[in-house]
Amino acid sequence: MLKGRELGYSCAAITLLIWSSFPVVSKLGGSGGLTIYDITALRVGLAALALAPWWVPRLLKPGLRRLKWYQTLTFSALAGVAYPLLAFGGVQFAPASHGAVLVVGMLPLFTTLLAYLALGELPGRVRVWSLCLILAGVVLILGSNLLRFGLSMVVLKGDLILLAASLVWASFTVLLKVWKVRAFDVTLAAVAVAFLIYLPTYTLWLPKGLVNAQLQQIGIQAVFQGLIVPCVAMFTYAKSTELLGSTKVVVMLSATPVVGTLLSVAFLAEQLHPGVAVGAMVVFIGAMIGAIDKG
Repeated sequence: MLKGRELGYSCAAITLLIWSSFPVVSKLGGSGGLTIYDITALRVGLAALALAPWWVPRLLKPGLRRLKWYQTLTFSALAGVAYPLLAFGGVQFAPASHGAVLVVGMLPLFTTLLAYLALGELPGRVRVWSLCLILAGVVLILGSNLLRFGLSMVVLKGDLILLAASLVWASFTVLLKVWKVRAFDVTLAAVAVAFLIYLPTYTLWLPKGLVNAQLQQIGIQAVFQGLIVPCVAMFTYAKSTELLGSTKVVVMLSATPVVGTLLSVAFLAEQLHPGVAVGAMVVFIGAMIGAIDKG
């Protein structure tokens, strides 16, 4: 049975695979007629149902709760509602490969900055070099895409939304360490409160496209977004952060742009420009340097 750092690295690897698939699956959902509000509702609703045996007793019995009320609301707002809406929305305007690059590729930089502001953590020399490589790779990929698509306001809008999603997840990551909370407690809190607040809002006021979407698309989004992402990836991410530390985990996960870009080529027929390929490899090298850094 895996323990300690081995378990942390295993959880990070699982998270990497799921995160790499996220932009591709989300893009497919948007092209299938589902709105970002539909996908978020499927995510929140199914995750809440799957985890109901654990969060319902805590809702009914305050003595079972492990998080303070403001921690519960904060984690739910960031990871349960804001992040999926921004991430889904971004890939509706920008290529799926941008989602893999901007959300996860920029996460180490945002997390390092926030960790310094909140905890006074200064990255070591090796970590700085790894972050410089990651940033260089991100710039290469974005530059290549700019040459391919030109200055498209639609794509730019998507990119800005994806950067906002990255900043939201970086805030979630740092707060895990600031408040020193357990992964399972955070997962339950984010899912439960998002379910109680978002679903009524969606039902009453938000645009819906479920009636126009194919049943197969609804099923794919429901399983991936509603079960795999919130129930598996949120827990493995929080657990790896708990065992390895926030900055190390997000640097490791910076390999996501490589895998995500390849998945975009394979499943969405997005062309792999040479500059994108080089940039993805630079990001991967930076991520590996950060992962083996003992500091």
